[in-house]
Amino acid sequence: MATQNNVVQYGKAIQYTLSQIVNPVPVYASFNRNFADQPKFITWMLRNVHQPVYTGQTQSNKGIDRPVFQISIFTQQIEDGFTISNQILQSLHGYSGQLGSPSDGFFIAKADVMWLYNSYNNEENMAQIFLDCTIDVPA
Repeated sequence: MATQNNVVQYGKAIQYTLSQIVNPVPVYASFNRNFADQPKFITWMLRNVHQPVYTGQTQSNKGIDRPVFQISIFTQQIEDGFTISNQILQSLHGYSGQLGSPSDGFFIAKADVMWLYNSYNNEENMAQIFLDCTIDVPA
């Protein structure tokens, strides 16, 4: 039976990958209202990690893990948010290969990025765009 990657490894790979894609925009692992004084920043949240799913006639011969993480893009100018979202979509959607750094990364069969919605928060005076990224990790 295949085992699932440690969630710490998922976190390190997500942080590294997003930081590489949107550099120099800061990337944080969770939202804190204190970040809202920056003109643009990204947060991510690992939302769904589950045990491997087995497929095929022999249930033990194939496995895949499908963690989902949400990417939240916050910008004072909506155009900046659209640009950053497009960078992420172009880099991650359909990607297959190493996710994360050479030392803390792992191979993914595919990444699917879906634009959930965009919004505006009057309290923070920031545009918000929310994306979901599902990664298929072969066992």
